[in-house]
Amino acid sequence: MKRMLLMAAAALMAFTAATAQDFGETIPSVTVNGSSQLKVTPDILYLSISLDESDSKGKITLDEQRKAMFSALRKCGINIEKQLSVADMSSSFFKRRSSLSSSQYELKVSTADEARKVFDALNAAGITNVDLTRVACSKLDEYRTEARMAAIRNAKERAEQLAGAIGQSIGPCYEITDYTTDTQPVAMRANLMMKNSMATDEAMAAGAEPEVDIKQITITYNVSARFVLNTK
Repeated sequence: MKRMLLMAAAALMAFTAATAQDFGETIPSVTVNGSSQLKVTPDILYLSISLDESDSKGKITLDEQRKAMFSALRKCGINIEKQLSVADMSSSFFKRRSSLSSSQYELKVSTADEARKVFDALNAAGITNVDLTRVACSKLDEYRTEARMAAIRNAKERAEQLAGAIGQSIGPCYEITDYTTDTQPVAMRANLMMKNSMATDEAMAAGAEPEVDIKQITITYNVSARFVLNTK
Protein backbone atom coordinates (compact mmCIF):
# COMPACT_ATOMS: atom_id res chain seq x y z
CA MET A 1 0.00 0.00 0.00
CA LYS A 2 1.34 3.40 -0.79
CA ARG A 3 0.16 6.91 0.03
CA MET A 4 0.48 9.73 -2.41
CA LEU A 5 -0.09 13.41 -1.59
CA LEU A 6 -1.22 15.24 -4.67
CA MET A 7 -0.24 18.93 -4.65
CA ALA A 8 -2.78 20.04 -7.26
CA ALA A 9 -3.64 23.74 -7.01
CA ALA A 10 -0.91 24.32 -4.45
CA ALA A 11 -1.77 27.96 -3.84
CA LEU A 12 -5.43 27.17 -3.15
CA MET A 13 -4.52 24.33 -0.84
CA ALA A 14 -2.08 26.51 1.13
CA PHE A 15 -4.71 29.22 1.49
CA THR A 16 -7.35 26.71 2.62
CA ALA A 17 -5.02 25.12 5.14
CA ALA A 18 -4.03 28.52 6.54
CA THR A 19 -7.67 29.58 6.86
CA ALA A 20 -8.56 26.38 8.68
CA GLN A 21 -5.66 26.79 11.05
CA ASP A 22 -6.39 30.45 11.79
CA PHE A 23 -10.06 29.95 12.53
CA GLY A 24 -9.88 26.44 13.97
CA GLU A 25 -12.12 25.08 11.25
CA THR A 26 -12.04 21.72 9.52
CA ILE A 27 -11.62 21.72 5.75
CA PRO A 28 -14.89 20.54 4.18
CA SER A 29 -14.10 17.39 2.28
CA VAL A 30 -15.60 14.26 0.83
CA THR A 31 -13.89 10.86 0.97
CA VAL A 32 -14.82 8.19 -1.54
CA ASN A 33 -13.67 4.79 -2.70
CA GLY A 34 -13.03 4.02 -6.34
CA SER A 35 -12.48 0.65 -7.95
CA SER A 36 -11.83 -0.99 -11.28
CA GLN A 37 -11.38 -4.51 -12.55
CA LEU A 38 -9.60 -5.60 -15.68
CA LYS A 39 -9.39 -9.08 -17.15
CA VAL A 40 -6.42 -9.89 -19.37
CA THR A 41 -5.58 -12.98 -21.35
CA PRO A 42 -2.25 -14.62 -20.43
CA ASP A 43 0.29 -14.72 -23.24
CA ILE A 44 2.85 -16.84 -21.39
CA LEU A 45 1.97 -20.40 -20.36
CA TYR A 46 4.31 -22.71 -18.46
CA LEU A 47 4.01 -26.45 -18.91
CA SER A 48 5.69 -28.98 -16.66
CA ILE A 49 6.86 -32.13 -18.46
CA SER A 50 7.90 -35.07 -16.31
CA LEU A 51 9.95 -38.00 -17.59
CA ASP A 52 10.26 -41.02 -15.33
CA GLU A 53 11.72 -44.46 -15.96
CA SER A 54 9.40 -45.90 -13.33
CA ASP A 55 6.42 -45.22 -15.60
CA SER A 56 7.60 -48.08 -17.82
CA LYS A 57 9.22 -50.01 -14.94
CA GLY A 58 12.61 -49.22 -16.40
CA LYS A 59 11.87 -50.64 -19.85
CA ILE A 60 12.18 -47.20 -21.50
CA THR A 61 15.28 -45.33 -20.41
CA LEU A 62 15.29 -41.66 -19.51
CA ASP A 63 17.49 -40.93 -22.49
CA GLU A 64 14.99 -42.58 -24.83
CA GLN A 65 12.14 -40.58 -23.31
CA ARG A 66 14.16 -37.40 -23.64
CA LYS A 67 14.85 -38.03 -27.32
CA ALA A 68 11.16 -38.74 -27.90
CA MET A 69 10.25 -35.49 -26.12
CA PHE A 70 12.72 -33.42 -28.16
CA SER A 71 11.45 -34.93 -31.40
CA ALA A 72 7.81 -34.26 -30.48
CA LEU A 73 8.49 -30.67 -29.46
CA ARG A 74 10.43 -29.89 -32.62
CA LYS A 75 7.49 -31.14 -34.69
CA CYS A 76 5.41 -28.49 -32.92
CA GLY A 77 7.86 -25.78 -33.91
CA ILE A 78 9.24 -25.41 -30.39
CA ASN A 79 12.63 -23.78 -30.04
CA ILE A 80 14.23 -26.22 -27.59
CA GLU A 81 17.07 -23.91 -26.61
CA LYS A 82 14.85 -20.91 -25.84
CA GLN A 83 11.57 -22.40 -24.63
CA LEU A 84 12.61 -25.51 -22.69
CA SER A 85 14.56 -25.61 -19.44
CA VAL A 86 15.48 -28.33 -16.93
CA ALA A 87 13.58 -27.99 -13.65
CA ASP A 88 14.81 -31.08 -11.78
CA MET A 89 16.70 -34.35 -12.21
CA SER A 90 16.89 -37.23 -9.76
CA SER A 91 17.47 -40.96 -9.33
CA SER A 92 15.74 -43.43 -7.05
CA PHE A 93 17.79 -46.37 -5.82
CA PHE A 94 16.30 -49.76 -5.08
CA LYS A 95 17.51 -53.13 -3.98
CA ARG A 96 19.81 -55.20 -6.18
CA ARG A 97 21.79 -52.03 -6.87
CA SER A 98 19.33 -50.82 -9.48
CA SER A 99 18.03 -47.30 -9.92
CA LEU A 100 15.39 -45.48 -11.92
CA SER A 101 15.97 -41.92 -13.08
CA SER A 102 13.55 -39.09 -13.60
CA SER A 103 13.69 -35.52 -14.81
CA GLN A 104 11.34 -32.59 -15.01
CA TYR A 105 11.30 -29.85 -17.62
CA GLU A 106 9.52 -26.52 -17.92
CA LEU A 107 8.26 -25.45 -21.32
CA LYS A 108 7.13 -21.91 -22.12
CA VAL A 109 4.48 -21.40 -24.83
CA SER A 110 2.33 -18.44 -25.85
CA THR A 111 -1.20 -19.69 -26.49
CA ALA A 112 -3.66 -22.35 -25.42
CA ASP A 113 -3.63 -23.68 -28.97
CA GLU A 114 0.14 -24.10 -28.85
CA ALA A 115 -0.18 -25.87 -25.50
CA ARG A 116 -2.76 -28.24 -26.92
CA LYS A 117 -0.55 -29.08 -29.89
CA VAL A 118 2.35 -29.79 -27.56
CA PHE A 119 0.20 -32.03 -25.42
CA ASP A 120 -1.04 -33.91 -28.49
CA ALA A 121 2.50 -34.47 -29.74
CA LEU A 122 3.83 -35.57 -26.36
CA ASN A 123 0.86 -37.84 -25.78
CA ALA A 124 1.48 -39.48 -29.15
CA ALA A 125 5.10 -40.02 -28.10
CA GLY A 126 4.00 -41.78 -24.92
CA ILE A 127 4.69 -38.84 -22.60
CA THR A 128 1.56 -38.12 -20.57
CA ASN A 129 2.82 -36.40 -17.40
CA VAL A 130 2.22 -32.87 -18.64
CA ASP A 131 0.76 -30.14 -16.43
CA LEU A 132 -0.12 -26.51 -16.92
CA THR A 133 1.56 -25.03 -13.84
CA ARG A 134 1.28 -21.25 -14.18
CA VAL A 135 0.48 -18.42 -16.54
CA ALA A 136 1.70 -14.85 -16.95
CA CYS A 137 1.18 -11.74 -19.05
CA SER A 138 4.06 -9.86 -20.66
CA LYS A 139 2.19 -6.52 -20.45
CA LEU A 140 0.93 -6.87 -16.88
CA ASP A 141 2.47 -3.56 -15.73
CA GLU A 142 0.71 -1.69 -18.53
CA TYR A 143 -2.61 -3.25 -17.61
CA ARG A 144 -2.06 -2.39 -13.94
CA THR A 145 -1.55 1.26 -14.89
CA GLU A 146 -4.75 1.16 -16.95
CA ALA A 147 -6.68 -0.31 -14.02
CA ARG A 148 -5.21 2.29 -11.63
CA MET A 149 -6.29 5.21 -13.82
CA ALA A 150 -9.77 3.74 -14.15
CA ALA A 151 -10.09 3.41 -10.36
CA ILE A 152 -9.04 7.03 -9.82
CA ARG A 153 -11.56 8.22 -12.42
CA ASN A 154 -14.22 6.13 -10.71
CA ALA A 155 -13.41 7.77 -7.36
CA LYS A 156 -13.69 11.25 -8.89
CA GLU A 157 -17.04 10.42 -10.49
CA ARG A 158 -18.40 9.19 -7.15
CA ALA A 159 -17.19 12.32 -5.37
CA GLU A 160 -18.85 14.53 -7.99
CA GLN A 161 -22.10 12.61 -7.65
CA LEU A 162 -22.15 12.92 -3.87
CA ALA A 163 -21.30 16.62 -3.93
CA GLY A 164 -23.85 17.28 -6.67
CA ALA A 165 -26.59 15.59 -4.66
CA ILE A 166 -26.28 18.33 -2.03
CA GLY A 167 -25.79 21.16 -4.50
CA GLN A 168 -22.04 21.45 -4.08
CA SER A 169 -18.94 20.64 -6.11
CA ILE A 170 -15.54 19.13 -5.47
CA GLY A 171 -12.22 20.91 -5.46
CA PRO A 172 -8.70 19.48 -5.63
CA CYS A 173 -7.96 15.94 -4.50
CA TYR A 174 -5.39 16.14 -1.74
CA GLU A 175 -5.03 12.54 -0.61
CA ILE A 176 -5.13 9.16 -2.39
CA THR A 177 -4.48 5.70 -0.98
CA ASP A 178 -4.29 2.91 -3.51
CA TYR A 179 -3.68 -0.81 -3.65
CA THR A 180 -3.97 -3.50 -6.27
CA THR A 181 -4.35 -7.25 -6.41
CA ASP A 182 -3.77 -9.68 -9.25
CA THR A 183 -5.84 -12.84 -9.22
CA GLN A 184 -3.81 -15.45 -11.03
CA PRO A 185 -5.89 -18.28 -12.45
CA VAL A 186 -5.02 -21.56 -10.81
CA ALA A 187 -3.18 -23.61 -13.40
CA MET A 188 -5.08 -26.78 -12.82
CA ARG A 189 -3.71 -30.16 -13.73
CA ALA A 190 -7.21 -30.90 -14.98
CA ASN A 191 -6.86 -28.42 -17.82
CA LEU A 192 -4.39 -30.62 -19.62
CA MET A 193 -5.17 -33.92 -17.97
CA MET A 194 -8.67 -33.52 -19.37
CA LYS A 195 -7.08 -34.35 -22.68
CA ASN A 196 -5.69 -37.53 -21.24
CA SER A 197 -9.07 -38.64 -19.90
CA MET A 198 -10.73 -38.05 -23.25
CA ALA A 199 -7.99 -39.58 -25.34
CA THR A 200 -9.57 -42.99 -25.40
CA ASP A 201 -9.69 -45.03 -28.57
CA GLU A 202 -13.40 -44.29 -28.86
CA ALA A 203 -12.98 -40.54 -28.42
CA MET A 204 -10.09 -40.34 -30.82
CA ALA A 205 -11.99 -42.39 -33.38
CA ALA A 206 -14.87 -39.92 -33.08
CA GLY A 207 -12.48 -37.05 -33.73
CA ALA A 208 -12.92 -35.48 -30.30
CA GLU A 209 -10.72 -32.42 -29.89
CA PRO A 210 -10.78 -31.19 -26.28
CA GLU A 211 -9.61 -27.65 -25.65
CA VAL A 212 -7.11 -26.32 -23.15
CA ASP A 213 -9.12 -23.83 -21.12
CA ILE A 214 -6.93 -20.94 -19.97
CA LYS A 215 -8.57 -18.60 -17.47
CA GLN A 216 -7.92 -14.87 -17.58
CA ILE A 217 -5.86 -12.90 -15.08
CA THR A 218 -8.02 -10.50 -13.07
CA ILE A 219 -6.48 -7.18 -12.02
CA THR A 220 -8.43 -5.41 -9.27
CA TYR A 221 -7.55 -1.85 -8.26
CA ASN A 222 -9.03 0.09 -5.35
CA VAL A 223 -8.39 3.65 -4.24
CA SER A 224 -9.56 5.86 -1.42
CA ALA A 225 -9.54 9.54 -2.37
CA ARG A 226 -10.31 12.72 -0.43
CA PHE A 227 -11.47 15.84 -2.26
CA VAL A 228 -11.98 19.38 -1.05
CA LEU A 229 -15.71 20.12 -0.90
CA ASN A 230 -16.69 23.50 -2.32
CA THR A 231 -19.58 24.71 -0.19
CA LYS A 232 -20.26 27.93 -2.12
